[in-house]
Amino acid sequence: EVLVNLTSDFGSILTSIHKAQIGGTISFSASLNVARLALKHRQNRNQKQRIIVFVGSPITEQVKELVSLGKKLKKNNVSLDIINFGQEDENTEKLEALIEAVNGDNTSHLETVPPGPHVLSDILV
Repeated sequence: EVLVNLTSDFGSILTSIHKAQIGGTISFSASLNVARLALKHRQNRNQKQRIIVFVGSPITEQVKELVSLGKKLKKNNVSLDIINFGQEDENTEKLEALIEAVNGDNTSHLETVPPGPHVLSDILV
């Protein structure tokens, strides 16, 4: 679900984050394809293309599908940063394969957050 369209207004981004509801199912590959399409039609063509993904649900796609998607992103010079939390046992292997497929110039990263009593932002900073 797209909560906010392309904008430089930080307030509308924060507002949409607060409106986000937990629920539904994850379609990881479809989400990355939508993000890739948004980057294709971006306003400032001089900026580097980067997708940042927060994954907190089990990924249903197979490793082969994710590697194929990673190769498409690499072909289009898109960097990918993934923050994996909540389901790290199930998702880590799949996400590592995706990052290997995307990572051409070592510009893509995977950060796995272990479960525990901590704030996600503290781990990422």
